[in-house]
Order: sequence, then structure tokens, then C-alpha cells
Amino acid sequence: MLSEDNWEISAREGLLGLGKAAEARLGRMADGDRVWVYVNRKHVDHQIPHVYEIRAVAKIEGPTRRLMKSPWKARGDQHFEFARPIQIERRLALPARDLLMTLSFAGRPPFWGMKLMNAPLKLTTGDVEKLEKAAGQG
Repeated sequence: MLSEDNWEISAREGLLGLGKAAEARLGRMADGDRVWVYVNRKHVDHQIPHVYEIRAVAKIEGPTRRLMKSPWKARGDQHFEFARPIQIERRLALPARDLLMTLSFAGRPPFWGMKLMNAPLKLTTGDVEKLEKAAGQG
């Protein structure tokens, strides 16, 4: 889950940075992994307005590194100091709220938002097929 303002910085910089426990979370990814980028709100420091869109598919292209200076806007006292290089494969503006509720990690009742707070999540083949179909690729 990213805010739109910080996603645009990620896209420009070619880096994926995460918040809480970022080094460990980024370490769960491997070079070549594909990442579906979900943007939940417009600004990192405000809860509204909501966006609820998948904005891109990117590929991880290098190891986790600690940045000397974070390019991203802080969320309270949380600064984004760890990142991995990414290559954007395609940009999207895919409405995602209803779609995310149908994915395997959403559970019953669908608590997909809580699951995404610990992203990245490993997607099942079926989940990827649903996302690809919704994005017009399946």
C-alpha cells in the first residue's frame, strides 16, 4: 500500500520503499519478482481522499539498500530509509477495491486492507490471473 504522492516519487526514482519494518519486508522479495503497486490514498500524511487503485506492475531489480537521504514524504515520524530498485513494466489506473476483496489473501470476511499493511504478499496463480484479466492482459 502506497500513497499516490509517494508512488510518483517511487516511479520517478525507480525505487520501491516501504515504511514499518521496511528492510525485512523488502528482503522478502527477490530479484525478478513482479510487484503489483496498490495506491490507497492520495497523500501519505492524510487519510483522505482515497484512491483505491492498482497503479503499476513493476519488477524488482536489485538488492535492498539503505538510503542516505529518503526521497519520499514522511508519515509522521516514520521515514522511508530502505529501498529496492524497480523497473516499471506497465502503468495502470485499475479500480481495485472490489477486486482485492476477491483475492485469496482477503479472507472471510474480506480483511484485505489489513493484509496489505504487511505487504509484500505472495500472490497465488489464481490471484495473478484475476489481476491480469482485470488489467486487460488475461
